Amino acid sequence: MASVSAFELDIHHVLDEAERSLHDALCVLSQTINDSRVLLGGGWPEMIMAKEIDALARKTPGKKSLAMEAFSRALLAIPTTIADNAGLDSAELISQLRAEHQNEGCTAGIDVISGS
Repeated sequence: MASVSAFELDIHHVLDEAERSLHDALCVLSQTINDSRVLLGGGWPEMIMAKEIDALARKTPGKKSLAMEAFSRALLAIPTTIADNAGLDSAELISQLRAEHQNEGCTAGIDVISGS
């Protein structure tokens, strides 16, 4: 009767996960080479959407506006989490970003390298 230890199963699981991660990274690299268009990150898309939804919520009567405001806050949780995970002061950064995004065409997001 053959037996397989839990340790051996864990190693196989880790190797499978490593292989999948490498495959995913290579797919991202391949897609980047094939299509070099870039979407700004660092919470930029969520800041833009939250701003527009807030503006629309102010024009919307009734309970719908409350739901829209809640959705806007949920979108802001994404750049907040990016900042928190980078060890940055998320409250300060989100306040700065909201102010910057009052200007049309703003492309500001969170730069976790510089902390701004």
